[in-house]
Amino acid sequence: MRFDTNQKIITAESGQDVTLPCRAPNSNIIIVLEWSRADLGEKYVLLFQDERFYPDQQHPSFRNRVDLQDRQMKDGDVSLILKKVTINDTGTYECRVFMRERHHRKRGHLKTDPISIIDLSVVPPEQKNITAESGQDVTLPCRAPSNNIILGVEWNRADLEDEYVLFYRDEQFDPVNQHPFFKNRVDLQDKQMKDGDVSLILKNVTIIDNGTYQCRVFMRGTNVRKRANQDGDPISIIYLSVVPPGHTGGDTEDGGKEDGGKEAGSVGLIIGLSVSAVLLVAAVSLLIYRKHKQQQTQDSY
Repeated sequence: MRFDTNQKIITAESGQDVTLPCRAPNSNIIIVLEWSRADLGEKYVLLFQDERFYPDQQHPSFRNRVDLQDRQMKDGDVSLILKKVTINDTGTYECRVFMRERHHRKRGHLKTDPISIIDLSVVPPEQKNITAESGQDVTLPCRAPSNNIILGVEWNRADLEDEYVLFYRDEQFDPVNQHPFFKNRVDLQDKQMKDGDVSLILKNVTIIDNGTYQCRVFMRGTNVRKRANQDGDPISIIYLSVVPPGHTGGDTEDGGKEDGGKEAGSVGLIIGLSVSAVLLVAAVSLLIYRKHKQQQTQDSY
């Protein structure tokens, strides 16, 4: 059986949940549904038959990470939900169905060509830039998909190597391998991680805190190790720049910097006062000089 193949290109950020659309003709009964990727060999992304999944035929990287948008497959909807994608999920996905015509009572079925081909490209999350003044408390935002159970979260900074900024699992902080500079200075904005909020609070920042911070989460079905996990893709990348107090600035209505205007006014005032002082000193010196010359003239007479 041959259908017109629907081919699409989908781009997603690392850490997102992605839906790969596929729709079969609803005039026939779907016996088997296959989602596959050519580079996986004989293993499937998903195999669904007789209203249940077959995980033993599934590639390990997709276990507990895929589902159907509608398990009842109403109106032929056999779209695939791929959870918490990483750059390793990049590839070409094919959707196939085995169908039986509704008026046939025999178990024989027809295999179709792919009815949907999707090129999925997973890219790293866009980097955010945050500027803070020295001495402030700063929140570095990070949000994981809220439809999964978060077991742990890790914040790290590239220049710290194997040591991390914060590691939280089993509802408690893990101080092992935490960089000493961050001990007692970091916290989670919400330890319950409601709605996937795993944002980091960094207290009393200094210029030593400058750097690129990465946020990673561990979902149910993944391996939460006792030490930092540098292998998974980050779901948030933030560059933090810490400046001396009064240097963050702000845009004014005329497009200039508010602090820059104040600074320019202060410099102008200082220059004006300095010139006035110089003129005053010069006038006093001239007066003293004339008085001194007059006294010398009187002495000579």
